Amino acid sequence: MRPPVALALALAAVTAAGQAGCLMPRYLAQAAHGQLDLMARARPIAEVIADPETPLRTRLLLAEIDGIKAFAARMGLDTSRNYTRYVEVPASGTVWFVGAAPPLSFEARSWCFPIAGCFTGLGWFDEEEAVRHRDQLRRAGWDAMARPAGAYSTGGWFPDPVVSSMLSPGDDAHAALANVLIHESVHATVLIPDQMYFNEGLAEYVGDALTDVWLVERFGAAAPERAAWTAAQARRAQRVERSLAAYQELDRLYRSSQPDAAKLAAKARILDRLVDDLGLWERPNNASLVELRLYQAHAGGFARAHAACGDVRALLAAAGRLGKRDFTERLQEDLTAPLRRIEQICRQKN
Repeated sequence: MRPPVALALALAAVTAAGQAGCLMPRYLAQAAHGQLDLMARARPIAEVIADPETPLRTRLLLAEIDGIKAFAARMGLDTSRNYTRYVEVPASGTVWFVGAAPPLSFEARSWCFPIAGCFTGLGWFDEEEAVRHRDQLRRAGWDAMARPAGAYSTGGWFPDPVVSSMLSPGDDAHAALANVLIHESVHATVLIPDQMYFNEGLAEYVGDALTDVWLVERFGAAAPERAAWTAAQARRAQRVERSLAAYQELDRLYRSSQPDAAKLAAKARILDRLVDDLGLWERPNNASLVELRLYQAHAGGFARAHAACGDVRALLAAAGRLGKRDFTERLQEDLTAPLRRIEQICRQKN
């Protein structure tokens, strides 16, 4: 699974300090400090490319960014404020993402902020703080997880830099960079407060769809860069399909009338099989499976909306017309109605 965006809530520290007493003071402090530190250390990309101390591979990848941004802009994405600067971060990523869910439910724990809205996880700039938060949640009875996130975005609230963890060491480095820049640019273009399932589903779909288009334009249909990306996507799709099957099996179990003890025993067996089938080094739990569904569950619905709109630019324009009125609840997981609304908008225009 591609490391998804960690919505660093430094903006919450700026807009909500003193207004949300239930939030952990240390979270607000670290969010503000982490964001300011990134902005202070970031250097103009042109300067980094010209620096003889910059590794050649880094220079070559950074040199692609203007072209990727120009391509994304042609597709209807807002890239004007972002990705003009570069900053080195730890190899694991910029932030650590913490999420939680009950042991026998996929109702994700949420955190809400004035102005910024509600989120199904928090981004910590410090690994120790993230692990500390995860452990607090586990002691409180939650299935909780903490994982590094290679990508980074503030959803358009601040000019986002390119971080070094966006530069993959693999053969698909060009595609991976384009994918993450396009994905994060979707957030800067269309972002509906309190609707992470929609926001991330749209960004994931558009990012994957446009990455292949960019690869063909930049390198050609038969290029090794595209072949590496296609192979990586095929491997990823198989793992996602197996993980979503486990999610569905667990969801049926949780909704059943079995006693909790029986559910917990069956849950352990289902997760054992998933670990064995995928060779996982870390055991998944409800929190990590909720995150998988957050990004992957509605790909078919976004594909149908794309077909109805005809192209990605029209899809983004229609998505940008949605608002809170098109959703019946915060953090709405069922996107059937919003996606039908997008199709309706596009058909009316056509």
